[in-house]
This record gives sequence, C-alpha cells and structure tokens, in this order.
Amino acid sequence: MGRAAIERAPETVLIVDDDQDMCWVLEIALAGVGYTATTVGSAQSAISSLAEQSFPIAFVDARLPDMDGLRLVEKLRNMQPGMRIIMISGYFLEDDLRIIEAVRASEIDGFLAKPFRIDAIVDAVKGSGEGNRRP
Repeated sequence: MGRAAIERAPETVLIVDDDQDMCWVLEIALAGVGYTATTVGSAQSAISSLAEQSFPIAFVDARLPDMDGLRLVEKLRNMQPGMRIIMISGYFLEDDLRIIEAVRASEIDGFLAKPFRIDAIVDAVKGSGEGNRRP
C-alpha cells in the first residue's frame, strides 16, 4: 500500500449560509486545517445534503432565506444527533438571547459572530466537548 492509501481522506464540513463570500472564507479557513466543505445557501439544501452524506461539523447561519437557523439546527440534530453545530450570525445583538439560550440548552456547540477571524474558525473546529459550548 502506498502512503496515499494509508492517509485518511479529509473530512467534509457542511456550511449553510446564503452569503457566498462567507462560504468562501469558511472554505479557505477549513482547508487550512485539513477539511473540505460542502456549501449550501438554504435550509432545504442543507437537509438534502445531510440526507445524502454525514458531516462531523456544520456551520449554520442564524438567518437563512427559507428557515430560521435555530429551527434548521433542530432538524439537523434529528437527522444526525452527533454532529457538532456552530451557529454563525452577522446580527448577534438581535439574535444573541436566542443563541445564548440554544448554547446553554446544548442545541448548538458554539457561536461565531460575523465578521470573524480565521483563527476563530480554526478554534471552533478544533474544540470539542462540553467546555466549548459557549457563544
């Protein structure tokens, strides 16, 4: 067996955001730590993608054109309970109470406020366990 056959294929992360520039930023940051990404611009596309493939992590925008982000999180949790979900939002001040409550209820595993730094994305992906369930 060659070295390439022994090395593990990169895991694919699901990115759900209708802002293509934000998807691109996330894709680039994730590629830097060995992940590939499937990007979709709507909740329905995310549900379809998850029906076809499992993902270890999902980045979900709080405001999507076809569904509230927290409602999508509930659907994703039902489909794949072990997936880590990181909520992203450019409207944190308006969404903060709902997001903080979702973190406390363990509905989401983390939060990133837009605009965010690349190192914050890397930290969110590397984090695991109860200690990282915070906005």
